[in-house]
Amino acid sequence: MRDSIAAIAASNAVIFLTSVSFGQDYKYIRKNENVPTVQYTTDRCYSRSILVTDSMVYTANSNGTLYASHKINNTHTNLLRNKKFEEMRDLALSNGEIIGMQSGSYGVLARTDGQKFLGYIAPGSLWVGTFLDGMDIQGQTGFMMGDPKDGFFSLFHSEDAGKTWKPCEGNVEAFEKEAGFAASGTNVQILNDSTFYFVSGGFKSRFFKTTNKGKTWEITSLPYMGNESTGAFSICMISKKVGVIVGGDYANPDLSMNTCFYTNDGGKFWINAEIQTRGYRSCVIHVNDTFYSCGTNGIDYSIDNGVTWIPFANGEYFALASDGNSLYATMKGGQYKIMSLVSKK
Repeated sequence: MRDSIAAIAASNAVIFLTSVSFGQDYKYIRKNENVPTVQYTTDRCYSRSILVTDSMVYTANSNGTLYASHKINNTHTNLLRNKKFEEMRDLALSNGEIIGMQSGSYGVLARTDGQKFLGYIAPGSLWVGTFLDGMDIQGQTGFMMGDPKDGFFSLFHSEDAGKTWKPCEGNVEAFEKEAGFAASGTNVQILNDSTFYFVSGGFKSRFFKTTNKGKTWEITSLPYMGNESTGAFSICMISKKVGVIVGGDYANPDLSMNTCFYTNDGGKFWINAEIQTRGYRSCVIHVNDTFYSCGTNGIDYSIDNGVTWIPFANGEYFALASDGNSLYATMKGGQYKIMSLVSKK
C-alpha cells in the first residue's frame, strides 16, 4: 500500500535523557552529546529502509537509489539508479549480498555485493503488477509480501537466501481495502526457518502468523480504526511469545491513541499499551533488551516489551536500524542520524 508522508513535521532537535529510573532494579541513562547527521546524498529523497553492518550503512531511497555509506571513511556510493523504479522500499542482507526491494508496477529485486550492482532477480510473472510491501531474509529463508491481488494477499518465500522465490502454499483472503503498508520494510518478519509474520492495515488491520512456511495461517484482528491511512505498520517479535506492533494514522501523526499493541502469547491476543507512543509510528526494532519506534513526530523507546513508551527524540523519521552500539534513523533530504542507545546501569 502506498502511504503518504504526513504534512506535519516536527523539529529535528533530539531529546536527551540524563537519568530515568524504573523501580529499584532499573536505571536507564543517556549521555548528553551532539547527534551526528550523515548527509549521504544531496538528492531530494528519503529512505524507508536502512541496513547497518560492522562497517557500512545501506539506504533504500524514495528516488530508486540504493546508497552505501562507509562508517569510517564517510564515503557514499550509489550502487543503483533506475529511473523506472518508483521507489526502493526495503533491504535485506543475504549471504554477504544486499537485496533491495522496489515497489510499484515493476516490483523487482536488485542484488549488490555491497560495492557494486550485480543484477536483478527477475520475477517473471510471479508478482508482475503486485505492489510489494516488505521482505525479510534470515539465513537461507526468505519471506516477502505484497498487496492483495484477485482478493488474496501476495505471499512468497525463498529457500535459497532470496535468489529464487515461489508463492506460499496457503492463500490468505483480504478484506476490501485491506493491504500492507510499505513504510519501513518491517511489516513482515521471519522468526525462524518456518515461522513468518506480517501485518495489514487500511479499512481492516490484522496480524498473520504461519509456523509451516506459509502452508497455513493463524489470523488475529487488530483494534485499529479503519480507514485508508490507519492500521499496523510494523511488527517486531522477539520470541515465539513476545512481540510489539506499532502503527496508527499517518494522516494524523500526533494522534496517540491505539498506536502500539503488545503480546505475551504469540499473537493470540494483542494488548493496548498502557503508555502509548506519542503518535503514529512506522517502524519498531529491538536492540539490547529495548524496543525503539519512530514516526513523523519522533522516536520513543520501551524497556518493558511495549507496555509503556518513553520519549527518546523529536523529529521526522522513517526507518530505524542498529549495529548494537548506536541507533540509525533515516530522515528527509538524504540524511540519517546516529544516536546513542539507552543503557542500563
